[in-house]
Amino acid sequence: MQQTEVIHKAGDMSYELLISANAVDNLNIDVGTGDRDGFIYFHQKFGMPYKFLLRKSIESGHFLFVSVSDNNKLIGFARFEKLEEHTEKEIKGKMKIVTPSLFLLRSMEIHSAFRNCGIGRVLFSTAVYYLKGNVLTIPDNPEAASFFRKKLGFSDVTGPVGSSGQKYEGHLMLTYPKAVTLWHEIARKYPRIVYPELVDLYESLKFRHSMGKAISCNDISRFEILLAGCSGMLSDAMQEDMQYLMAKLRKGVSCKA
Repeated sequence: MQQTEVIHKAGDMSYELLISANAVDNLNIDVGTGDRDGFIYFHQKFGMPYKFLLRKSIESGHFLFVSVSDNNKLIGFARFEKLEEHTEKEIKGKMKIVTPSLFLLRSMEIHSAFRNCGIGRVLFSTAVYYLKGNVLTIPDNPEAASFFRKKLGFSDVTGPVGSSGQKYEGHLMLTYPKAVTLWHEIARKYPRIVYPELVDLYESLKFRHSMGKAISCNDISRFEILLAGCSGMLSDAMQEDMQYLMAKLRKGVSCKA
């Protein structure tokens, strides 16, 4: 049985959906203390072991997304519960009404040593891009509420939600169109985190080209492949700069086979 599904790779960081509860056993989880970095919220507040929390989440049918480093060290996780399934209705065979699936973000936590550098936003945007539905959450403190509103684009729930018309007072919601486009916005804001290989190679080639150093055709081909793989995801300015450099390199001025 497949235990994980890799959604996105970024250097030594992998963003994955854990499918089997057994996959949790392979995670290297740092539990933090007052003077040691790591995961601390659930352990400190509820005395709950993290592997128990994550296993039970999958066993309950929740979607568990993680960011892990090459040594399977857990960097962050986000847990989602599906509340409503995607539905489509036709009115007199003409107008089609589509209601996206509805998910509840039950919790999200990033290793304390990796906070405030965009990894949490990449993890969340990767997850909602995969889920392709409306996302609800209920922050348990003002700082979390501010993060969801200002950094992720959530807004207050002001009326009935979903096909059932249920009210979710005190919740925030990220609607389906925003949930899909958020991944593009994060890629534009944090290209070094989302596409580290491309950005590192671009800066290396740009420096070598400016210094008149020889550049191998293998490096140019790799740059071309990486750039094509994220077409439309980078900011316009960065995309133009990279394409301009590629045009120079393609002329073979600095290319050495």
